[in-house]
Amino acid sequence: MFSLNNFLRLVLAWVLSGILAVFIGVVSQTQFVLARLGQLGETISLSNRLSMTFYDLHHLGSLYGFFLLIAFAIAFTVSALLYRIVKFGRPVIYGAAGGIAVFVLLFMMKAQFFNIHIISGARDLPGISLQVIAGVLAGSLFSKLTQSKIKTD
Repeated sequence: MFSLNNFLRLVLAWVLSGILAVFIGVVSQTQFVLARLGQLGETISLSNRLSMTFYDLHHLGSLYGFFLLIAFAIAFTVSALLYRIVKFGRPVIYGAAGGIAVFVLLFMMKAQFFNIHIISGARDLPGISLQVIAGVLAGSLFSKLTQSKIKTD
């Protein structure tokens, strides 16, 4: 039976998963951009690094989070349907779905935004990989937060 408590638990898990992916994704992309600036000879102080990271979390994070939540809603719904069919591997299914959702989202955003990477730290394999890992961790978190509790008498 589906109750209001179950629904609220799903929504909370979905939002927390999105927050996790945004945090990891934005922090890593900011550090990738700053590393590239360092390669060009720029010296970036710790206070500037932290300031830029918090700025990106607030500004980029809100946009990226919006898109991630949409991608995760689709991916986690498909995961639930897939898990009902195969009946095993729930954490793997949701983790993979989170990673795939982020991967697809990165390239859909690029295609829609005039062939420009909106997540500039995800222009190469290491940057894309960190974004996908953020999605895998978010999917795994969602799986953990929404798993059924086994009742014992």
